[in-house]
Amino acid sequence: MADNDRYAAHVARQRQDQDLLKAQIRPLALPELRLPECTPAAASCASAHDADGQQSAGELMRRLAGTITQWRKELPQGVQPALLALAHGGVQISVTSLAQESFHGIRIDGHINGAPCMLLAHQATVQILCYAEEIKPPEQPKRSIGFVIDGEHSQA
Repeated sequence: MADNDRYAAHVARQRQDQDLLKAQIRPLALPELRLPECTPAAASCASAHDADGQQSAGELMRRLAGTITQWRKELPQGVQPALLALAHGGVQISVTSLAQESFHGIRIDGHINGAPCMLLAHQATVQILCYAEEIKPPEQPKRSIGFVIDGEHSQA
């Protein structure tokens, strides 16, 4: 019976921990947001394709930077765009900058659980989530996201 009591106590502690965690997680309350209209025809940069019609990592980043710049203009005061890179295996990187390393290769600089990191990946193996986050007091003015495309540095 002692093992059953220990197990029951363990399960009870896990439930308490889960309840505590649920109470601490608060969704960001924002007014309804609309993503900017961004079509390939509206992009101001020329497409970079290889012989098979594949799109370059630089083109992906140019379009992403343009979308973020437009979205930033439409977000309410006190909110900024942020990027989260989702890599193979569920790795989540809070992105500070993206760089084109080759035709299909990208470098993602950012943080995993607060620790700085860098990931080199083929553009097809990474998903980029763009979301709105609240600007917290020490972070004024808004933080920008860096891009390096064709060797040129830019901010969005």
